[in-house]
Amino acid sequence: MRIWISIFWLIFFVCFYSSFAQELESYKNCAECHVQNVADWKTSRHAQSTPATNPFYAAMRTWADQSTDGVASAQCDRCHVPVPSLATTTEVAERLAHEGVTCDVCHATQSDRNWLIVNPSGVKYGPYNDAISVVHESEYSEFLVSSRQCLTCHANLESAHGFAFCSTQKEYLASSYSKKGVTCQDCHMPSIEGKTAELGKIRQVYSHKFYGGYNPEILRNCASLELEVSGDTTQWTVNVTLTNRTVGHALPTGSPLRSVFLSLSALDVDGNVVWQNYKVNPLLEDSTAVFMRVLQDEKGQAPVPPWLATKIKFDQRLKPDETRELLYKIPGPGVVSVFATLNYRLAPPDLLKKLHLDFEPYSDVVTIATAQSNLK
Repeated sequence: MRIWISIFWLIFFVCFYSSFAQELESYKNCAECHVQNVADWKTSRHAQSTPATNPFYAAMRTWADQSTDGVASAQCDRCHVPVPSLATTTEVAERLAHEGVTCDVCHATQSDRNWLIVNPSGVKYGPYNDAISVVHESEYSEFLVSSRQCLTCHANLESAHGFAFCSTQKEYLASSYSKKGVTCQDCHMPSIEGKTAELGKIRQVYSHKFYGGYNPEILRNCASLELEVSGDTTQWTVNVTLTNRTVGHALPTGSPLRSVFLSLSALDVDGNVVWQNYKVNPLLEDSTAVFMRVLQDEKGQAPVPPWLATKIKFDQRLKPDETRELLYKIPGPGVVSVFATLNYRLAPPDLLKKLHLDFEPYSDVVTIATAQSNLK
């Protein structure tokens, strides 16, 4: 009899608890008060992370599933489509899945070891300890304002073969930024004076555009580029110095598809190019000028996508705080100036063509820095 009574009370408390448990809400419920935050979020990659909203992710996900009989997408969807792993009902999971990393994924959850758990009390977490809301309970979250929140997804992703093809957390922890207490949010969610809610007080408000590789403004001048030229009209020696200047992780980080590459040209008096370090493909023609991580499969073929990779072929990315020098010998006749650009690319052009995505913003090449040396 006691066993049945215990079972009854257990069922009762589970049902009672569930009836008052917080469920994830749509960003639309936040938009009425948090107008600017939601407007910014809509332009971000967080809002455009799912197959329904991100053509690049959709194409890569399809390719991955075709190569792995559907296994790869589950790991990818955990961060790209997080709502189903957090929602308590199928109805909510299906209704909000297309919202990607929606507001409540960050503002209604706390850390649960390697993932997130929804707080059942209905509280919304924020970065302020004095927020007052007439709509929902508000509470300051140390987790929300720490890098640990971002690194829940942007951390160390391992392939099926056990090596990390994304190691942003390891890179960040090794940087001077981490040691100084600079968080991910300090760079990727810059603050300006404003209001978080229409009836709120004036304070420092954090951007919800989540600046990253898709935002040229955060890429420009994130690395420095300097030229030192010596020699004469017979031959010029060009010393190129690159410094990962303002990035608290490797440059680039995250997806191994991303690359940074150096374009170096020698010009004549009319501005014509008389020498360049590559003509078509820098990875094939001057691999030392390409800063990226390249993966290979068990047959040694490279580059390959993460789900087919068994090891890293090479990793030439600029480490946080790193300065690297490249040396070039340029034939001297006719050269009056040397011009260099450091560029950023989201994905290789050949891959974009394969996926039928060779258009903006995926095909954009962003200039990080430029330098020029005029020769006498």
